[in-house]
Amino acid sequence: MSQHVTQPDLGARAAAIIEVDGFKFKDLDGDGQLSPYEDWRLTPEERARDLVGRMTAEEKAGLMIIGSHHPGYSKFLPNPKEGQLLNDEDVWRTENPITGVPFLEPVLVTSATDTAINQRHQRYLIVRDNLSPEDLTTWTNAVQEVAERSRLGIPVVFTSNPRNHVALVAQFGVNESAGVFSEWPGELGLAALRDPELMETFGEEIAKEWRAGGIHKLYGYMADLASEPRWSRFNGTFGEDPELIADYIGAVVRGMQGPELSSASVATTIKHFPGGGVRLDGHDPHFAWGQTNEYPTENALYQYHLPPFQAAVDAGCSSIMPYYARPMNNSAPQLEEQLWMNPTTQFEEVAFAYNRTFLQDLLREKMGFEGYINSDSGVIDAMMWGVEKLSEPERFAAAVRAGTAIFSDMANPARLLEAVAEGHLEESELNEPVARLLAEIFQLGLFENPYVTDGAAIGAEAVAALGRKAQIESVTLLRNDARLLPMDLDKALKVYAWVTGRTKIEQVQRQLEEAFGEVFPQVELVSSEAEADLAFVWARPEIALFEDDLEGVSLSVDPRDNGVDVDRVREIQATVPTILAVNFTNPWILSELEPGAAAVVATFEIKPELMLVSLAGEGGGPKGKLPLTVPASAEAIAESPRDVPGKFLGDDYVYVDSTGVAYAYGHGLTF
Repeated sequence: MSQHVTQPDLGARAAAIIEVDGFKFKDLDGDGQLSPYEDWRLTPEERARDLVGRMTAEEKAGLMIIGSHHPGYSKFLPNPKEGQLLNDEDVWRTENPITGVPFLEPVLVTSATDTAINQRHQRYLIVRDNLSPEDLTTWTNAVQEVAERSRLGIPVVFTSNPRNHVALVAQFGVNESAGVFSEWPGELGLAALRDPELMETFGEEIAKEWRAGGIHKLYGYMADLASEPRWSRFNGTFGEDPELIADYIGAVVRGMQGPELSSASVATTIKHFPGGGVRLDGHDPHFAWGQTNEYPTENALYQYHLPPFQAAVDAGCSSIMPYYARPMNNSAPQLEEQLWMNPTTQFEEVAFAYNRTFLQDLLREKMGFEGYINSDSGVIDAMMWGVEKLSEPERFAAAVRAGTAIFSDMANPARLLEAVAEGHLEESELNEPVARLLAEIFQLGLFENPYVTDGAAIGAEAVAALGRKAQIESVTLLRNDARLLPMDLDKALKVYAWVTGRTKIEQVQRQLEEAFGEVFPQVELVSSEAEADLAFVWARPEIALFEDDLEGVSLSVDPRDNGVDVDRVREIQATVPTILAVNFTNPWILSELEPGAAAVVATFEIKPELMLVSLAGEGGGPKGKLPLTVPASAEAIAESPRDVPGKFLGDDYVYVDSTGVAYAYGHGLTF
């Protein structure tokens, strides 16, 4: 027990407050006595050990699953009830809500609130609704009150995917929440700024927003090195440089968590160990045809893919998420020989959530990880690569024994309990993962006060201004030889503004036109390039994970294949001087789009009005440097190894523009 103790603020709506030794404590179990787990003077580990000993098998299993949860009025529910705060019905589905793959039997995807807390004993819940600050705080507080009234009073940890990036079009499971919290450029845009200090500030500031709304844990950020240009999740990474990614990952962990987890922290879950960028022809392991991690280059794992995860470990990240993929023995040597399965077999070819060599021997023993393993969604019932022949209870047992502590996007612990009942696991084997999870909850201060009152901190002007500045500066100027930029704020011009690409392009077109009216009120927008003095084209190609990544389909980074009307862009360029902006979610091939443009810029998800502000030279103007290498051609990609990023592939891999400038990693001009 510490010699120097300070009474923490207690927040209670149901539990009685008891006084011992002149200090106040919450009587969470209602017995009128101070139980060790209720004693905030003890260490989180001591409190966790005591609480584990009081929990039933059902309570332990419930803590080891984390599923989506919603207010009763949520649009994500099949039968939302207007004005109803807590959900009162279980939701079962016959197919995976993210991938659309049919389940063998109906799966519970979200529970009624009371059932989740008191019958299934869930305490980790994923927030997907894009709620206003007031609605978010009201709802999270209401769920916490249900938890406080439970048998042991264990509070809830609310978790979310990133909420602080521009998403002109939101997508479930990727960026479903946007526009409420402060808005920053996408991860590639942050990488374009090459500013680890900014990343630490980013983490510190957004953590305040999250805790103000009652959210305590982040599913992010991606430490994956983007080494395959056609991977649909390239845009969730910090690019191609392992050193920069490591600096960024360490910075964001330190920013969000602080020196150690506390009541001011947001626990970070760094993903996807040991690196998801090693994709075969770009295919993602959400799907059976993309399930393998194959390394053609000797030592690529250690040289390129593990350094960002080591940075996360060194910064003390609370948890790490393995990817769905499984390592394959057709790879070049990656692990030191003592980690091989046997003298002739390097890998156990099972998904990383089941892979003890990677989770225990490599991550925990060799790299020094002390947190817990959080699986990705659906590793038991959907993406169970390499363990398909096992029953679901057997899969739970295999994953727990490999080191996985909590299973994502699951609302039903029944199969985990069956693993114990059928003898695949001893109940005692749940104690260590449960203790790790409880220690996090104690460190976050939730046992003392899970309630929030200051939703006004969400999107507060100071942090919102930082996000706007980062967006403006993230714009990357690739070519300006015709000197069309910066755009003159005072010059009366006729401009033809046009957006081409995918995903609600009409909506983005309206936003771009409104942005011109806001930033350049003297400009007259015209309906064709023939009427214009200048054209502004924003190309927004996209590889959509759940639409494009199909069996037998070749993925491509040619804008033609991803929604851009290249022929129409070239018509415009041939008629009038054209500023071409390309939104880079992947390293797009520019050989058809770039030569006819009078100026070329790269964006990485940005509000249209801030893009125009940047191109007018306001707010510092473009300061970005390419966080990726623009490839010369599809052939260059096909001939390159999937485990080495473009930055390291040599001059022949890089696109050279019509003025002889190479668009290599780090290229970027200023006005």
